[in-house]
Amino acid sequence: MAARFSFGDVNYTALSHNTGNRRFWIGLLALAIASTLILVHTLFLSNPINSPPGHCATTSHGINEKKKVIGKNWIVITTINPPTDAMELLCNLEGWHVVVIAYSKSPKEWTCGSCVYLSVEEQQCLGYSIIDVVPHNAYTRKNIGYLWAVQQGATKVFDTDDDNLPTGKDIIFESPTDSLIGYRPANATGGKSVNIYSHFGRPDIWPRGFPLDDIDVRRPVAYLSEYDSIPEPARSILAPPMLIQQSLADLDPDVDAIFRLTQGQELKQARFCKKSPSLRLSPGTFSPFNSQNTLFSYDTLWGLLLPVTVSFRVCDIWRGYWVQRLLWDVNGTLGFTKPTVDQIRNAHNYHADYMDELQIYAQTSLFIDFLASWNSTSTELDTRIVDLMKAMADNDFIGAKDVELAQRWMKDLMDVGYVFPKVSPYVPEQVHLKLYEEAEPRLHLQTSRKIANDALEECQQEAESDPTMSRIQITEAQDKTFSIRFKDILMVLHLNHPVYDAIEPFLAIYAPYFPNIKIFGPNVPTHLNDLVIEVPTDAGYASYRSLTWAMERFPDYAGYLFTNDDVVLNVHQIAEFDQDKVWKHVPSAKLDVHNLLMAAPDSWEQWWRPESGELSRDPGSFTTEQRERIAAFSGIQGPIDVRSYADAVYVPKRISVELTKVLNQCLKYNVFLELALGLSLIAVEPTENWVDWTELYLWLDYVRDHWRDYLTSNISMFHPVKLTKDLKAKKELVNWIETGALPPRE
Repeated sequence: MAARFSFGDVNYTALSHNTGNRRFWIGLLALAIASTLILVHTLFLSNPINSPPGHCATTSHGINEKKKVIGKNWIVITTINPPTDAMELLCNLEGWHVVVIAYSKSPKEWTCGSCVYLSVEEQQCLGYSIIDVVPHNAYTRKNIGYLWAVQQGATKVFDTDDDNLPTGKDIIFESPTDSLIGYRPANATGGKSVNIYSHFGRPDIWPRGFPLDDIDVRRPVAYLSEYDSIPEPARSILAPPMLIQQSLADLDPDVDAIFRLTQGQELKQARFCKKSPSLRLSPGTFSPFNSQNTLFSYDTLWGLLLPVTVSFRVCDIWRGYWVQRLLWDVNGTLGFTKPTVDQIRNAHNYHADYMDELQIYAQTSLFIDFLASWNSTSTELDTRIVDLMKAMADNDFIGAKDVELAQRWMKDLMDVGYVFPKVSPYVPEQVHLKLYEEAEPRLHLQTSRKIANDALEECQQEAESDPTMSRIQITEAQDKTFSIRFKDILMVLHLNHPVYDAIEPFLAIYAPYFPNIKIFGPNVPTHLNDLVIEVPTDAGYASYRSLTWAMERFPDYAGYLFTNDDVVLNVHQIAEFDQDKVWKHVPSAKLDVHNLLMAAPDSWEQWWRPESGELSRDPGSFTTEQRERIAAFSGIQGPIDVRSYADAVYVPKRISVELTKVLNQCLKYNVFLELALGLSLIAVEPTENWVDWTELYLWLDYVRDHWRDYLTSNISMFHPVKLTKDLKAKKELVNWIETGALPPRE
C-alpha cells in the first residue's frame, strides 16, 4: 500500500516494497539538505555583515585585485570615522601606501586618495588564521592590516592613528650618527624606565605606560657617549641599530588618564623641543612606546602583534614592552625622535580611559621586572616569541588566547613570506661589561649632557616668538663630582663565592661614580668570561690576591680601591679622602698584635695560623726597612701577627709595587687575608700616612638583618649587606649616595 504526503509544492508516494522505501528516504534526505542550503544562503550569504567570524562572505572568495598594491612602505590604520585631515595627508604621502582596516560600524563607503580600504567582509576573505581569534570592533583588528602590509611586500610599516596630523613630507629613520645613547639610570626611584619626554624638554609630564613608581620630575635622562664616540666592539653592544623608531606627538601627547584627570590643564597645547637629538636606548633599558607614531623596520615586523586579551588602552603599551625585550635578541634597539605629528585627539572619556588603564598602573613595574629577567633556550625567533607569550600568560600579564594568537601570527607571517631575523641572545653581563668596565662609553658623558641641554636652551630662547617653548625645562644631571673625583681610581671588586647575581646591584650602586671597575671571582661561568677575571676558589681566605693581580696587571691607575660585594662604602665621605694615602682603619698595637713567639691566644682559630710565622721567618718576606716599620708599630722585635679586618682598603699607586711584592710573599705562605693585609700595609707605609677611616662590622645574624639601624653618615666602610638577599638594599643605597638620605631605619 502506498502512502502519499507533500513537502512544499511536491507530492511524494511512499511504496510499501523495500526498493520504494529506499528511494523515498534518499529523496527525502536530499530534499532536506537542499532546503538547509537555501536557508543558510538566505540568512548569511545574502547578508554578509552577519557572517560568522572567519567566514568569507564574498562570492568571488577574494579581494579586488586593484587593492593588491605591491610596495615597500606601508601605513596601517583602523578607523570608525570618515576620512580626517590626517588621513587626507597620509593617503597622499609620496612613496607610501596606506591600508585602512574597517570595523563593522565603520562607514560602508570610504574613499581617500589611494588608500586601500578593507571592509569587514573583505578582511574575512584574506585567509589569515588570526582572523578567528581577533575580535570584531576592536583596535586589535589592526593585526589584520599588519599582515596585509607584509603580504604586499612591506619592508617598513608606519603604525599610526587617524588623529595624528603629519607635519613633514616623509617618514624616515633618523641617522644613528645624530643620536645620543640613553641607559637606565640607577637612582632613588628604581630607574626601571626612561621618561623620554624629559629628553625633549618636558620632564613635568610622563607617557602612558610609564611606571607610576618611577615618576620623578627631577630625574634627568642618563646618557652614554654620542654614538660616534663609542668605539667598536662596545658600540655594537651598547648602541645596536635602531630598528623601531617612536616619534613624539605635539599638541596633545600621549599621557595616561591619571595625568589628564589631575593635571590635564598643564598640557595646554604641549610642544616638545624639535632641536633635541634623537635618543636610542641601550639594551637593558625600557621606555613605553605606543602605536600612534611608530616606524617598524623589516626585522621587527614580527613585533607589530597587538594582544587581544587586554584592554584597548593597554594593548599597544604591553606590545611595546615585550617587543623591546626581544629586540635585544636580534641585535636591535628602540629609538625616539622629535615630534613629527600634531595630535588632534579624538574625543575621549577620561574616566573610562582610567578604568581601561588599571592594568598599566598595577602591573607595569612588575612587567618590566619580569621582562628584564626573562630568557629562553629557543634559538629561533618565532619560538622565542611564543615562549615569551606563554610566560606572560603564566604570570597573568595576558590571557591564554594571546598565546594562541601568537602561534597563529607566526604561521601567518610565514605563509605571507616573512623571513624572521636571526637570534643573537641578549646577555645582560655583556652590556654591563661595556657600560662599567670599558672607559670609552663614559668618557664623553658630560659632552652628551651638554649636547642635550644646549638643544633645550635653544628651544627656550624661542619662547618670545613661540610661547609654548617657555615650558621647555632642563633637568640637571645628578652631581658628577664623584665620578670626576674617582676617574683615575680602579675599583677592584672581589667575589668570595660564585654568586654572580651580586654584580648587577653592586654596579648599579657604584658604577655611576667609579668609571673603572675590575671584577674578580671563582668558578666564572662561560658567559661572564669577558666580565670577570677568574681567581682560585678559597672562600675569601686569600682574597687579597685580586688586589695583587689588579696592581700588577693594571699599573696605570692613581690608586686601587679593593672591596667585596657585601661591603657598603660611604661615597660621600671617601670622595674627600687624600688619594695619596692608604684608606684603612689603623689596627691597635695593643689589641691587634700578637707575638708569634708566645702561646696562641684563646680566640678565633683563624687569628693564629703557623703560616704567619713562616712568613716572618723567611728573610725574603720583608726588607730591613719594612721590619723596622713593623717593630716601630708593634713595639715587638720578632715575628708578629697583626689582626685587621680587610674587606675594603685603598692603596695609592706610589706604594703599589712594594705592596705587591709583600702580598705575593703572603700568598706564597697562604697567609689569611685579615692577617696578611694589615701587616703588609704596616710594612710598606707608616700609619701616620693612613686615612684612619671608620669601619663597622655586624657579625650576629639578628643584627645583620637590621643593618639599617646601624648605618650612619659617619661610617666609611660598612659590612655586610647582602645585596642578593635584601632586595630593597640596592634602591636605598643608590638613593643614599645620590641624595644623602640614609636608608630608613626599621
